[in-house]
Amino acid sequence: MNTKSFQSLEEDGLIGLEEQNEISCLIRRFATEQFGYSRMRISSMQLRQKKPQTNVTIALDKSLIDLYLRFGEYAFAEHKDKKYIVVARIGFKKQKNGYGTALIKELCNFGEKFGYEYLQIECPNQDCQAFMKKLGFKDEFYLPIDRLKKSIQEYELLKQTRNQSLMSSS
Repeated sequence: MNTKSFQSLEEDGLIGLEEQNEISCLIRRFATEQFGYSRMRISSMQLRQKKPQTNVTIALDKSLIDLYLRFGEYAFAEHKDKKYIVVARIGFKKQKNGYGTALIKELCNFGEKFGYEYLQIECPNQDCQAFMKKLGFKDEFYLPIDRLKKSIQEYELLKQTRNQSLMSSS
């Protein structure tokens, strides 16, 4: 795709085919690297249509991972004219293994690359809210991606320091 047509899609608020392909690759890569899946079926009506979209919904449901994500602009969002990544459902069979943090980091990197401004967690349960607080979410269920990236770095540094302290006191 040439640069001019990519800029045109961006100005129209559409998610082009390159970006859609990157969304699919991101989820596949995450599932492969974190859980060792070699084959998986990602559900997305928008990706199957192979044309620019205003938003993209993607789902992955395997034995170890359950994801439902949305990408794009949404009329119900706090900032209607901004691109959001919405984590509508996130679940891992084994919790507290860093999978959630790894996924959020990947989504932040993707978001920066493609001009997304916010990451939102939709209707989080209490366990998810506790996880969100560790990553820097406060009363709102969405954060600017640049702020979220900084919060994750601080969280990981604190966690690493805590682990080193525990190891040296043993």
